[in-house]
Amino acid sequence: MPKPRLLLADDDLACAELLRNVLEDEFAVVGIVHDGPALVQAAARLRPDVVVTDVSMPGLDGVSAAAVILRQQLAQRVLFITADCSAELAERCLTIGASGCVPKHRAGEDLVDAIHSVLATAVRAAR
Repeated sequence: MPKPRLLLADDDLACAELLRNVLEDEFAVVGIVHDGPALVQAAARLRPDVVVTDVSMPGLDGVSAAAVILRQQLAQRVLFITADCSAELAERCLTIGASGCVPKHRAGEDLVDAIHSVLATAVRAAR
């Protein structure tokens, strides 16, 4: 069975590489981008199963980019990873149809499980 395909977006290059290292054993990381416009373009080209994106990025913030991706059905699910996962931000993310938000400081412990969870939700929704 092929690994689920992930697209990562984070304006911090070191953070993006750390995320890749955490995720690549379980998932196929098909791309890493560092700004919002590149995220939308890469999602259109790569059609990942899940987009994992930071909220704060240059050019177009992650929430706005995710809204475009979800509206145009360029990925099945979007999961945010951010330094500040406040209730207000979580509500904004869920309002656009994102699957959730993982605090960056918990990425090592929670991100793999969160991705598996949103993929399971996508499979159940497709049935």
